[in-house]
Amino acid sequence: MKGEQPMPCPKPEPRARTKRRRQREEAAIVKDVRAQCVARDGYCATWSTGAVSSVCGPCSGRSEWAHFGAHTRAKTRGMAPERRHTTAGSFMLCARHHRDYDAHRLLIVALSDRGCDGPLVFSAEDRRQEERP
Repeated sequence: MKGEQPMPCPKPEPRARTKRRRQREEAAIVKDVRAQCVARDGYCATWSTGAVSSVCGPCSGRSEWAHFGAHTRAKTRGMAPERRHTTAGSFMLCARHHRDYDAHRLLIVALSDRGCDGPLVFSAEDRRQEERP
C-alpha cells in the first residue's frame, strides 16, 4: 500500500551479561581493591606492625591477597563483585602468614566493625598477641 509507513521493528531485548563480561567487570574491581590493600598493608599486614614478627614469625614468600573472616572466596561465590571484594574484607599477607592463616595457626581478629580497615589483633598458636594500629 502506497503512502503507509513501514512498521518499526521493536527494540531487541538486551542481551544477558556473558561470563566473560562479568569476569572483566569483576577484574576491574579486584584490581582496585587489591591496590588499596597494598597501599594500606604493604608487603604483609603482620610485617607492617613492626613487632608482630615476635608473635607469628618472620615473613617469607611473595605478597598475597587474603580474604578475611566471612569474606572467604567460598562464602562469597555468586555475590556481586562490589560486595564480594572490599578493603574491609581483605588484606595483604606474605605467603607464609597466608598459609598459617588458612590453616588456623595464625588468628586475626578485627577490633572494630570496619573489619580490616580498622585495628587488627594477631595471635599465633601460643596465644601471644600483638595489635596493629
